[in-house]
Amino acid sequence: MRIRPILIIDDDHALCELVTSTLSRTGFQVLAAFDGPTGIERARDAHPGVILLDMMMPGIDGVETCQRLKQDPVLGDIPVVGMTASADLKYAEKVFRAGAEFFLPKPFGAESLLRVVSLATETAERQSRAPRGQRRGRLSAEILVRCLIREGPHPAREIVGRTGNISLTGLLLLLPEILTLGSAIHLQLQFPEGPLSAEARVIWNDPQPVADNRFRHGVNLTRFAHDIDLVQYRRFLNELAASPAPEPHS
Repeated sequence: MRIRPILIIDDDHALCELVTSTLSRTGFQVLAAFDGPTGIERARDAHPGVILLDMMMPGIDGVETCQRLKQDPVLGDIPVVGMTASADLKYAEKVFRAGAEFFLPKPFGAESLLRVVSLATETAERQSRAPRGQRRGRLSAEILVRCLIREGPHPAREIVGRTGNISLTGLLLLLPEILTLGSAIHLQLQFPEGPLSAEARVIWNDPQPVADNRFRHGVNLTRFAHDIDLVQYRRFLNELAASPAPEPHS
């Protein structure tokens, strides 16, 4: 039985009812708020495990609400799923810049909703078990990555890079060129057990190259191609987390 509830903050009452009905059938307790300030107060009262947040509410919109949540010393560790019907990639970039760990485009089906809530719930559980100073930390891992880049109307193209570190929700990618913020990427990660595929989006980049003339990019994982890919990815993270830390150089 799940103890911490899911909080949805959205001015669309019908959508809140639909989300509540869908998640309740799988054992989640769901709370709802219909504007940003009320949502923040409900989050402080209930301390939910995950927050589903509409980004295009009137008044204090979801971007500002997310920023306030992430700046709060008590609420800042709660995973936020940003939701919006906007097809503008710049708006999706704002969602992640505000601090949301996940993105769920509207309209969405029950399967997509349950998948992202399950990922966010696992993130919350992992954070709650970790010492506070280590929460949301990433694990060092150098993995070859093939990236199929889709930028606006341009044809898709492939580049090869590697990871610097990884987490359940995102990667640090080292690539031979700078990608546009908001770019959608299809990733093929060359794991020891075999390649796995995921979709991701660029949320930040560093215009200064590192020593091997590669550019650092922060990407947020939005979904895995298959359930088995997600299982393999979780297993690899668990193995990394359980392995002893390398000895410091003398």
